[in-house]
Amino acid sequence: MQFHNDRTYGTHNGRPPPIPYESKPPFTPSSSLFPASEKTQSIRFYKRKSFVLIMLFTAICAIVIPVAVVYGKPVHKATTAITLPNPTEFNKQNGTKWTIAYQGDLKFTGVLGAKNLYGDKCRSSFLGGRHLWNCGDMQCAAGYSACSFSMGASFYGTDKVDTINSSAYPDVYSYTFAQPWKGDPKPVAPQSQYGMDTSNIVPINETTGLAYAYEVTRGDPSVPVINKGNAVLKVTLGPNNPVATRMGPLLTGNDTVSLGLLSIMREGDYIYNYNVDGGAGNVMVGRVKASDAAFDRTQYEYLTYASSNTSKPVWKKGIPTIAGASAFGMTTAEANGRFACQHYGDVYFNNYFERYMLLCNCFNDYTLFYLASNPWGPWSQGYLLLMPPNRLGYGVNAHPSYSPGGNHKTMYFSQGPNTVFNLYKVEFNY
Repeated sequence: MQFHNDRTYGTHNGRPPPIPYESKPPFTPSSSLFPASEKTQSIRFYKRKSFVLIMLFTAICAIVIPVAVVYGKPVHKATTAITLPNPTEFNKQNGTKWTIAYQGDLKFTGVLGAKNLYGDKCRSSFLGGRHLWNCGDMQCAAGYSACSFSMGASFYGTDKVDTINSSAYPDVYSYTFAQPWKGDPKPVAPQSQYGMDTSNIVPINETTGLAYAYEVTRGDPSVPVINKGNAVLKVTLGPNNPVATRMGPLLTGNDTVSLGLLSIMREGDYIYNYNVDGGAGNVMVGRVKASDAAFDRTQYEYLTYASSNTSKPVWKKGIPTIAGASAFGMTTAEANGRFACQHYGDVYFNNYFERYMLLCNCFNDYTLFYLASNPWGPWSQGYLLLMPPNRLGYGVNAHPSYSPGGNHKTMYFSQGPNTVFNLYKVEFNY
């Protein structure tokens, strides 16, 4: 499927022009994101315990437990991968070789559930044997006065994919996932508050994860947000919900592309981050070592765009600027080489297809996925899961850790838009 919709939705679209980030030496956190004992143990832990964990937690997504370390190469190796037909034939097989069914809406427990908490996207992750959720633009149906507001709230999941534990607090602001760093410049009137648009979470070791946030200030009706830049988050397991901690100033200013707002994925030594920037249908991928290198913007590298999906991948050091984003990006087997994605989605290794799956949607138009043998592609053509007149949405997110047995033959995903979260179940039979 080619990208045919000229509407654009993204962190930078329609915003004031970026302010170049002040040139500084690479940031060194005052305390390591990953303490030495954890850094030295994390890879050994996953190599030694991964099989046991898979057996203990049968619904764990394969991407969250790296089982080998091969620098610069993906962990997963496709051996007997299932080959799908072309997208047209795939559509005809709906109801025979694969099915999709609406499962109702995501539910929240406690007072917030009773007040009909909702938002625009809900990502799930897995860390330390627990399901984690972080959700965007959350408030109750009756408005701000009913339970306050959080641009990014985090929760623990339950053993049911459709139920999120929100029983600890009566207001959603108390669940706010990422807070500003103490040294961040204060919002300038008429802007009055910070906002954080956050990625999903990837594991560094058994108890510590990493996520990215894009910081904005907001509160002025005439200028909804002012972009500030990317932040790195250390994620730990708090008593009532996952906790994100800023360890220092922003990694970048607002002159660079966003990090990981489509998705992030831990694979081997690397954390891969995906975002949509540089024009319609351009999905970018960057990577950095899963270590304190994540704090150093010079340690990131990005895949340059190639007009042919058979070209050898070329990586370039540094985080691209918005102005230069079109020189970077992944390719697909579509005629124009582009994706039909807008802003949010998920990337993970699908055990059933033995391929990496990129799930995304185009605002209120369709939801689809792509497959690839490497985290950076090249990717297949798009395979449609939802299209008009079916339920449509925004902020689609997969929930692979809830797949029975962890085999991903059954896949769950949810999407907005901006009210309740519709939950879907897809079953493949190839």
